[in-house]
Amino acid sequence: MPKIFHIITYGCQMNQYDSSALREYLEIRGHKWTDDVQSADFIVVNTCAVREHAQNRALGRIKGLVSAKRKNPALEIGIMGCVAQELGEKLFEKIPELDFVIGTDQIPVIAQIADGTIARGIFVQTRQNFYGVESNAHINSGRVSSFVTIMRGCDNFCSYCIVPYVRGRERSLPPDRIIAEIENAVANGVREITLLGQNVNSYDYGGLDFPELLEMVANIDNLARIRFVTNHPKDFSEKLLDIVEKYPDKIPPAFHLPIQSGSDNVLHAMNRKYTSEQYFDIVDSIYKKFPDAAISTDIITGFPGESEADFDATISAMKRVRFSGTFSFRYSVRQGTAASKLLDNVPNDVKIERLNRVISTGLEIAEEYSQNLIGTVQNVLVEGKSRKNPGKLRATAPSGRTVLIDENSANIGDIVTVKITDAKIWILWGEYP
Repeated sequence: MPKIFHIITYGCQMNQYDSSALREYLEIRGHKWTDDVQSADFIVVNTCAVREHAQNRALGRIKGLVSAKRKNPALEIGIMGCVAQELGEKLFEKIPELDFVIGTDQIPVIAQIADGTIARGIFVQTRQNFYGVESNAHINSGRVSSFVTIMRGCDNFCSYCIVPYVRGRERSLPPDRIIAEIENAVANGVREITLLGQNVNSYDYGGLDFPELLEMVANIDNLARIRFVTNHPKDFSEKLLDIVEKYPDKIPPAFHLPIQSGSDNVLHAMNRKYTSEQYFDIVDSIYKKFPDAAISTDIITGFPGESEADFDATISAMKRVRFSGTFSFRYSVRQGTAASKLLDNVPNDVKIERLNRVISTGLEIAEEYSQNLIGTVQNVLVEGKSRKNPGKLRATAPSGRTVLIDENSANIGDIVTVKITDAKIWILWGEYP
């Protein structure tokens, strides 16, 4: 009997992609999606284990959901993703009412459970040949932007990060599979694609590297814009910048380039494999080619051993680079990582105080970035009506900033040229020049 299913997603864009592909995978097999979790008889929670807060949020949501099983014993609830891979059978101890636990390499099993062809249980075996479910990401009607995964896993082993342990080692998807999925998305109305990988710069399929793949994608007809995340500084290349420069109308110079810390001592302890000066050299090469580039970043505060001088170096780095956006987090121990063996010696109140300083500095710089866009002419991709601003369309600038324009001035999916007339930190206002 077909299931009525709903998927709840926490965490990164890779998780969003996996959930979208799983939805399509289940629908092809006759199961019915519902937007209303209360109407579902089959619920999957896709989880993130990168930070303690994200893990606790997901587990808290699941505990709330399983209470509904007392009223509806036929309701099936399972967990997938990084928390499932990390904790495995321990999840049944924490939440006995769970029906299934599915690791990051076992996603197709969910369809078999929904079909009733296999018993419920724990499926967390790793598969180095797993490249994702054999289904494209689901494309909602009217959607103009979508994700496509180009590689899975990670070989970097940053000392604080659990990703290589829960998502496995790097494996790059075949380019023909990537191109076919993008062409399918474009045929369904998608205008913008974001290429996903834990480290897109290390993509390598039979000697085909990421800049070469990016150029292949840039030559797909009717694809208007391409983005990619995440870039690792140790693998960032001039060759990549040359491709971005070669296709200015398709590939905006917007780079998410995590620095994590401005201190060489902390970067070494994090096993990031670059120094602050090497990072700055990359930034300088970006700004040399693209003076108006948008460079965003990730920063962790309170890593074991981080001194006040180390933290000051991070603030100095932020001011030197002038990040268009900063995603910041306080350090939390992830069991099984190399850093979990270090003395977590930065008091929590100091972590929070430093985090707040990073946030305030990041917002100040981001606002300056947006203010500098006033008076510029931008080609923006129209994505839909603004829910919070009646009478306005929501569009996206090359930098990634949201731009509001008059509702009747363009069609969804159009790229239109506007002049920026006003700006807040994350939102711009545009009108036709």
